[in-house]
Amino acid sequence: MTEAYFEHFNAHCEPEYISPAALPDMPGFEQQFARQSSWEWNFGQAPDFSHLLDQRFSWDGVEIHFDVERGIVSRCQIFSDSLNPTPLEVLAQRLQGIAYRPEALEEVLIQLSADFPQQQQELNELQQWLVASLR
Repeated sequence: MTEAYFEHFNAHCEPEYISPAALPDMPGFEQQFARQSSWEWNFGQAPDFSHLLDQRFSWDGVEIHFDVERGIVSRCQIFSDSLNPTPLEVLAQRLQGIAYRPEALEEVLIQLSADFPQQQQELNELQQWLVASLR
């Protein structure tokens, strides 16, 4: 397609590749690039959305429903057939008001594992899956 453009307009140019390691020499470009690369720009200004994640583990099946407003979890519901649903109920409460980013959810899950040491292995598996699902 590019060659057709060049032929039609009888012109040719080389593309300029832009990355954090190769920024163009333009006034204000570095600041604009940093702003538009930020979480706040990409997710904090995003429209509201819902996200459903589900996974079957050897110990249980888990389904997580997120409602996200301006990059923040406004509502979280977790459904499970676990015989001990208390840690998952607590997790659903703690995730409300948290930024919808892997690092923020990971912090909540680390604390949850500390609060429920008897389910630490299961919660660690849940943490790894959930964080990987959001990356």
